[in-house]
Amino acid sequence: MRSRLVLGLVVLSVFQILSRGDDVPLRAGVARIEITPSSFMDMYGYANRKCGRANGTHDPLSAKVLVLAAGDSRMAIVTLDLGSIASENLRREVKDKLGIPLLLLSVSHTHSGPSFLPSWEGARSITPPTFEPSPYQVELEAKILGAIREAASNLFPARLGVGYGSLQLGYNRLLLRDNGRARALFDNMERVPYGPLDPGFTLLRVEDTSSGATRALVVHYACHAVVLGPTSCKYSADYPGELQAKVEKAMPGTQCMFVQGGAGDINPLFEGRTGDEAKDFATMQTMGDLLADEVLRRVNEIRSTSPNRYPIESNSETLKFPDRWHKDRGLEIGITTVLINREIAIAAVPGEPMHRLQTFWKKHAGQDVPYPLFYGYTYSAGGVWPSYIPDIRSAAYGGYGADVNTEVDLGAGETIMQHHLINLYRLLGMWKDKPGLP
Repeated sequence: MRSRLVLGLVVLSVFQILSRGDDVPLRAGVARIEITPSSFMDMYGYANRKCGRANGTHDPLSAKVLVLAAGDSRMAIVTLDLGSIASENLRREVKDKLGIPLLLLSVSHTHSGPSFLPSWEGARSITPPTFEPSPYQVELEAKILGAIREAASNLFPARLGVGYGSLQLGYNRLLLRDNGRARALFDNMERVPYGPLDPGFTLLRVEDTSSGATRALVVHYACHAVVLGPTSCKYSADYPGELQAKVEKAMPGTQCMFVQGGAGDINPLFEGRTGDEAKDFATMQTMGDLLADEVLRRVNEIRSTSPNRYPIESNSETLKFPDRWHKDRGLEIGITTVLINREIAIAAVPGEPMHRLQTFWKKHAGQDVPYPLFYGYTYSAGGVWPSYIPDIRSAAYGGYGADVNTEVDLGAGETIMQHHLINLYRLLGMWKDKPGLP
């Protein structure tokens, strides 16, 4: 009798799960806007750049928007051809004016974009100081808000799909030296594939179910967008821009978007360092084309996720860490964990996390959700743009980004990822208010 009851409950549970079917329909919207500055500004990155201000535009910079809606829940993913981003004002306006409570601002980290955020160097406190936004940031925020509004106003019935590929186009620049310490190798003209690293990429497809057309393809890959070096003085989206342009040309009607992963210690194998613009831009194109070709080969292997049964769920929090070198200072770092249909789990981390934090998420979150996605260089929940976030081992051996030019305290990277796991299990309903059965 007991076995029949258990069997009956199992059958009923399965029936209830299946009967939910598409009871929380998924919709999506896409939009884009050019964000190339109208004037020549100081360029991002490269302290040894000699040109100062940009002297032209090689290829335009873009902001691309993907809005997802499941029932009453909504989120916006914005990918940007910029080096860094932080905007509490935009987060607030997207929530208050558009009713979208969750915004992920993800930059490709191109070093050929404008420098427009204030520097908090030497002025860190537990909360970032208040600065008047630059005219470019004011214009940028208005453009992004308009693009999100456009995407949210033109939603279509959607289905998601996920695919994978692997291609080593980067190397780990933190090389162990004879003295037992690591030091960065920024120029690797021989293209030696130093490791460790994560060469994998993940594809997120957004399909319009009314037509069967692919409307968006989000490429997740971890490699610094620094093919163009300090001698390059023109605005450019670097290799992610070339990747997206080639994919869009091969897939008309598809908006290709790029999300940077744990690239804090990963540099490209292809480096334009000749000082000859034509040669260096050709090298950039080669890098982007190689990744685009492999992405296009893997597109047909993408498999659709399950019918949507759940609203989009998320948990945002701001973590406080001491400054590694000045214990009287501190940093607030905002992170967001997202769960889509209880199958896709996104860990959003601002600043420049190193690759081991990405592999940690893929390994541990991947035990309980089919599709763990890591969004490095992504501002989502307040706080500062924290520069490099090393893993403990990298911090111990040192080098650029591991101890040089990093501020966050030891172990912060692992703490951030542990909080992502805690949040993921919270979203999955795993934490109970009392112990379970022995």
